[in-house]
Amino acid sequence: MALVSSHSSRLYFGLACSAIASCMFAFLPWYIHQFPLNENSGNWLAAQRILWSCLLMFVGLAGFKQLPLLVKHMSNWRAWPCLMVAAILVGLQFWLFIWAPANGQTLPVALGYFSLPLVLVLVGRFVYKERLTSLQWISVAVAAAGVVYAYLMADGLSWIVLLVALGYPLYFMLRRKYPLPSHIAFTIDNLMLLPVAVAYLVMSDGVSVAQSQVVTLYNTAPWLYYLGLGIAGTIPMLLFLLASNYLPLSLFGLMGYLEPVLVFCVGWLLGERLSPEQWPTYMLIIFALMLLAIDGLRRGVRQAASSKTHQETS
Repeated sequence: MALVSSHSSRLYFGLACSAIASCMFAFLPWYIHQFPLNENSGNWLAAQRILWSCLLMFVGLAGFKQLPLLVKHMSNWRAWPCLMVAAILVGLQFWLFIWAPANGQTLPVALGYFSLPLVLVLVGRFVYKERLTSLQWISVAVAAAGVVYAYLMADGLSWIVLLVALGYPLYFMLRRKYPLPSHIAFTIDNLMLLPVAVAYLVMSDGVSVAQSQVVTLYNTAPWLYYLGLGIAGTIPMLLFLLASNYLPLSLFGLMGYLEPVLVFCVGWLLGERLSPEQWPTYMLIIFALMLLAIDGLRRGVRQAASSKTHQETS
């Protein structure tokens, strides 16, 4: 019984982390658009995000007396090639998530994030030999139909789609092969990227006067906006990494469909509307998420019944 309880706790904790991370990631595009954007804003904000994430993680690690653990893992020089590859993989995602909206490339990113869960499911099934329930397979098929439809509506397959759909699975596979505590892994990722971010901020011409005032954020000091960007990017990524450690990769992948649906809801609240040809994709994905919720409830009921039976017989 203890094993069932432990397994259930890990599963529900992972699901909670994934859901909260998706909610916070859905908020990030809105926050980015409070900054007056031009063609260079994506690079500038991505560099600021890395810088402030490093500062926040150092303060957090120092406050919880975790800096010796960071030093311990960083002092393992043999692991540096792996750490650098992981940092590059996730750094490209950090940059793309901010650069794309600022450069009119939101649709390819959306297609990449629609494809990502399916790739994670396939990796979980065929690389890690994870088993899916019948409802989960149906959910995969429904979501896949939505993604195929979205591809048919798009103008070809962009490099952005491939970067998102293949980059994150490689990152999570690397993290599973060389496991680290989530907060340490995220800190090391940002530390590896920090020299590039600082070099860009120093060598860049900076941002315009209007941007430096952050006019859409009530003319507050720019550093407050950048601090908020660091917080908005740090907390959900930590939860995302935690979820990847506590959930089977296939289920973790399917939970990834919650984020684009939430982004859709945020856009709706901000006055954006879907064109008629976009509705089938979102409706199929929402239906797939409903099937996942039903599957989760069924498994919860079964586990509760199993636990009750075990108690009565013992």
